[in-house]
Amino acid sequence: MKYWAILGIAARQALAARGGLLGRLLFFWALMTIFSQLWIAVGPEYAVNYTWYLGITELVALGVPQIYIGIEQDVRRGDIAYRIGRPISYVGSKIVEGAGEFAVRFAVLATFGMAGTWLLCGQLPAEPWSLAFAIPLAFMAGLLMLILQALIGLSAFWLQDAAPVYWIVQKLLFIFGGLMIPLSVYPGWLHDIADATPFSAMLYGCGRLVLDFDPALAVDTAWRLAAWAVLLLGLLILVYRRSLTALTVNGG
Repeated sequence: MKYWAILGIAARQALAARGGLLGRLLFFWALMTIFSQLWIAVGPEYAVNYTWYLGITELVALGVPQIYIGIEQDVRRGDIAYRIGRPISYVGSKIVEGAGEFAVRFAVLATFGMAGTWLLCGQLPAEPWSLAFAIPLAFMAGLLMLILQALIGLSAFWLQDAAPVYWIVQKLLFIFGGLMIPLSVYPGWLHDIADATPFSAMLYGCGRLVLDFDPALAVDTAWRLAAWAVLLLGLLILVYRRSLTALTVNGG
């Protein structure tokens, strides 16, 4: 119940921040407009589906809040020593709080952003049903990214400043996730490397469904997201316990 309360509070706060939501939506539309024109210049036959592909990947990239910043600040100020004593997991509450904000952002971008993409393209993807699979999977990918953000934030226990870690992970996400360009156009060796990372499932796995829809691809992406969620959650638990140990050794 406590987690549900945190989720609800975070969602209401995100809804109240209308200016931020509008700015994010306008940025989404600007990106879609620019890259749709780029794809038209490259080849009109690619424009529609590749624009929809970008729309799906940007749902994740623009929707996920940077929860690592709050964790980093709590570590650097020492506030985490007081927060871990509460009858609720500190890192769990941060992820749930981020999920509440992400849910609101995602709903706005998925509704108005996708509507804008439809107007921009003038038509739905070649397989319209692909959106019914791609959008829910994009939401799953965003939740997975929150776990990754929590891991980045906990790195502040050893590095003090988690921003460089975030920048590195962000660039890896853009490249190995295929944010702008599908991994299918990558050289074979680079595609194989990207496919071995969670970033591929987070972005390309969801976006590829509007390029060449196949229910088997949707199942494969869901399985990959779930598998990476288990692995990253396990790593998060391990790192969090090590963080608490370091906090205790250093006197809290």
